[in-house]
Amino acid sequence: MDGNGRWADRHGKTRQFGHEQGSSNVYDIFLSCIELDINTVTFFAMSSENMNRSKEETEFISILLDDSIKKHLPDLLNNQVKFKVIGDISHLPKNIRDTIDYAESATSKFTKYKLNIAYNYGGQWDVVNSINILLRKKLAISYENLSKYLSTGDDFPDMIVRTGGYKRLSNFMLWQAAYSELIFLDVLWPEFCSDDVSNILNNYKSIKRKFGKVE
Repeated sequence: MDGNGRWADRHGKTRQFGHEQGSSNVYDIFLSCIELDINTVTFFAMSSENMNRSKEETEFISILLDDSIKKHLPDLLNNQVKFKVIGDISHLPKNIRDTIDYAESATSKFTKYKLNIAYNYGGQWDVVNSINILLRKKLAISYENLSKYLSTGDDFPDMIVRTGGYKRLSNFMLWQAAYSELIFLDVLWPEFCSDDVSNILNNYKSIKRKFGKVE
């Protein structure tokens, strides 16, 4: 979800306006994915490093997160979508954490569709957090155990798409991305649309994924 600020600059708008446009695009893109039988989607809203931005900007984005959850929760329930925020949300105000907890609890039993929002998320944090859980539980540090206690569990992405033109993962799902197809687009996030989703999926279907094996 990269490019909100640059999109705003190009249109002579504030960064806040750019984040508003980007936030409003999330659920539309999720629905486009569902229509194309993509059952699990994770949106990278804020990285651990993004939290070093101004307090005004990070607080504004957290409010957008809160508003978006409240707005779309009825639809998530109607469509039986499991919702989860991945990342360290301990710093968020209690009212926003309560909103997240309620939405996660209300949708926790759904399995067909999954919508994850990565907020104050970092792939390095995710791995360290999983290891600390294993240590507390006195479990062996193995591939299977570490994968199980990541924020996504052992549900790894087949494909990672980054908008905005930069060609790097920026600390996103470093463990889970071991065999993900990586797609980098020049389009800025507020301009990303359902046609882009369709084109990406069509290209993905043409890829023969061998996972290191020889046919």
